[in-house]
Parts: sequence; C-alpha cells; structure tokens
Amino acid sequence: MIEKEMDEAPVLILEGGAMRGLFTAGVLDAFMDHRFYFKKAAGISAGTLQGLGYLSKQCGRSVRVNSAYAADPRYMGFRHMLKGGSFFNFDFMFGPLAHEEDPFDFETFEKAEEELYAVITDCLEGKPHFISSHDLSSSEFMKVCEASCSIPLVSKPVDWRGKAYVDGGVGMPLVPLPEEIPFPHGKIVYILTRDVNYRKKPVPFWMHGMLKAVYGRTYPAVVDGMCSIPERYNRKMERVIELEKEGAVFVIRPENPVTVSRTERDAGKLRKLHGEGYRLAMDRFDEMMRWLHEK
Repeated sequence: MIEKEMDEAPVLILEGGAMRGLFTAGVLDAFMDHRFYFKKAAGISAGTLQGLGYLSKQCGRSVRVNSAYAADPRYMGFRHMLKGGSFFNFDFMFGPLAHEEDPFDFETFEKAEEELYAVITDCLEGKPHFISSHDLSSSEFMKVCEASCSIPLVSKPVDWRGKAYVDGGVGMPLVPLPEEIPFPHGKIVYILTRDVNYRKKPVPFWMHGMLKAVYGRTYPAVVDGMCSIPERYNRKMERVIELEKEGAVFVIRPENPVTVSRTERDAGKLRKLHGEGYRLAMDRFDEMMRWLHEK
C-alpha cells in the first residue's frame, strides 16, 4: 500500500456539520474511486458517519441515502424529536435502514485494516475522547458514532458503558490540531465543511439560557463547552489556515459559502454539495498525493 512508503501513516480528519457532511462524502467518494484509503481517520460528529462509509468501501451510499431519506420523517424531524428525544433518528439509521433498506456493509467494515476514531464528549467533564473502531464490535462502535453526532438540545445524551456522552464537537470544535491528536500519525489531511472565510458567531443569549435550563444542574460542563464553541472554533480555524500556508497540513474545503443547513431536506442541494466535494477532491488528488510523499 502507498502508506508504507511514508515514515508514518498519514491521518485523515473529518469535520462535522450534520447534513453539510455531504461535502465530505463527495471527497471520500473521490478517494474511493482512486482506491485510496488512509490507514487512520478520525471523525467529529457527522464526520464520523461519513468515515463509516469510507471504511465499508461503499462509494456513493452516503449521498444516495441522505438524498433519498432527508425528507423521510423516519430519518429525522421534530416528530421523532418529540417522540424519541432526538431530531435525528439513529435507531432507524443504524437499524432498518442499515440492515434492510440500504444495507451497510458490516462485513467489509469489520474486516477493514483501516482504523476510524470517533470523537465523543464526556458530559461530566466536557472532555473529548477518541474511540477506535478496532477496539469495539461494530454494533458497539455504532453506539459511539451515535454519541459523536448527538448535538445538545436537539439530541439526548447517549449512554455508553455507564457514562453519558454528546457530540464530539462540544469537546473538540472544528478538528483536532496536530498536538491534540492522541495517537501516532504522519501527515494530516483535513476535510472541512465550511469555506475559508466562515467564522462562528457568539452563542445567543436565549440559547445560553436554554442550555443552562436543560443541562445546568446535571452537566454544567456541556453548557460551558457549548457556549465556548465559537471562540475555540474560530481560534482553531486561524491556526489551521496558518498550518496550511506553511505546508504543514493539507486542507480540502468548500470554495464558497455553504448554503446547506444542518437539517437540510432538499435532495437537490445535498447532491450538489456532494458533487462539489467530489470535484474538488478529484481536481486536487494528484496535488495531495505529491504533498503526502514530500519529505
């Protein structure tokens, strides 16, 4: 494999963004069409879900599923939020959808030499944890992936091994910087889901109040983490841009502001975003490979 020619296996880092993850899906489909697989990858929130399809080597499944089911009330919506406590119906995603309606290739995923880390946030301490797909059964890792995507206020915390966890982006906004990656790795390739000029605005007062009302007594670290995301995200974005300019990391991101929302239901917009990711990855694939092999 091409990674063996490098001193250390490069790592692929996948930002979250819920339905904006269709950009990431397009990039990964381009990599799969080139039959290029990073030995190590890490995903935050929706980035973890896109990483699943990369390890199962199911090119095109993500855009097919999301464009087909985005408007399906079984997939996501306020009806399920009122009934099950979460806007996104993970029981359906990892249950009937993954096993029957558009099967996820569990066998290929379980046999994959590649390793995927899902980033989750401990509700009590507010700290991120990187959980490896190689350390768990596929069913247990899916539960971790659910936790990685459980955005506070729109998803309930996920219980895993006796502890409560929420979205990985709470403890680890944007992406982990080089010094924040807790496992050995070589060069870093980031796939981001926002354009280079995007910056987060401060958390509005009403949301701060809602977070405090819902989590203040039981999980104050979640409140602190959510309210500090904009400042941490923006600071890290500046650092990623600096590293990119220095040639220390390689970044693939949307060229223009992304109009797809976190809960986008327009299949056409989702397919268009996927196409943008695919085109950019194809256009920059040779450039990325040269960079990966530079000493």
